[in-house]
Amino acid sequence: MRWSFQNYIMLKSSRKKLIAIGCSFTEHYLTSDQSPNLNFDFPRWPQHLADMLDMECVNLGKAGAGNDYILAKTVDATLKEKNIGLVVLMWSEWRRMGFQCHTDWNKWTHITENTERRPAPGVPVGYLKKFILEKQNPPHATRNTLRTFIHAEKILRDIPYMFLQGTQNVVFRRSPTAQGSIRETANEILKSPYLDYIENNISDKFIGWPLMKEIGGYCIDDILNKEEPLHYRYRGTLRYYVSTFGGDKKDPPKFRISDQDMHPNDEGHKFIAEFLYEQYKEIYNVKIF
Repeated sequence: MRWSFQNYIMLKSSRKKLIAIGCSFTEHYLTSDQSPNLNFDFPRWPQHLADMLDMECVNLGKAGAGNDYILAKTVDATLKEKNIGLVVLMWSEWRRMGFQCHTDWNKWTHITENTERRPAPGVPVGYLKKFILEKQNPPHATRNTLRTFIHAEKILRDIPYMFLQGTQNVVFRRSPTAQGSIRETANEILKSPYLDYIENNISDKFIGWPLMKEIGGYCIDDILNKEEPLHYRYRGTLRYYVSTFGGDKKDPPKFRISDQDMHPNDEGHKFIAEFLYEQYKEIYNVKIF
């Protein structure tokens, strides 16, 4: 049989798809505000993982995205895409909020308590940031997020999936002002009415559950820090990488973009993909030689 371009296209189209959705830990086109001159032309973890599993990669990650965006894109992707082999949802910070533009359904405004990304016309950003600080408190954000996990599981019940927490669920957790939020969030998880359902129906596919090291869980940020312990110095809410030993460090972090940007770099994305590959084999009892 002589192979042609049409044969190649047919073979490629028959491959299963890996759908990856998350925030800036996932987005393919992310650049760094803190380190704009660095080269960002490298594959992200979804592409690495798709290559390992011989799947076609569909990366729907967006910088600054909250978990409502991740849930919405899960619905859209499962309706649109065919031949899905795996969905990986890397959940974001729990107090983030996302809003779709009323004049363009494809445009989102992603808002956190300290910044907004890609604001859409007509979204009252100032009011919503104030709402996050005053109303989207840790107990409320925790209940809403745990319920979002359950919504996603019900959508993906007949599709192979993995959940994991990418960034810390509580923003700036190493700063002194975050300690109360950490305790409130951990306590809310343990007493949540959604806890039993997650434990019985989702936890075996939820990498790192219950997500916070204070109650026996972990997130991807924790995994990176375990491989390369970091110390931080704070200036207000901004954190700066210092070193593994507390002194000033001249060499750049191994898995992070720079001393001021804690997003994964090329090596960090490779490490995340290898970690998820091993988790996938364990969760689905897959032997790959």
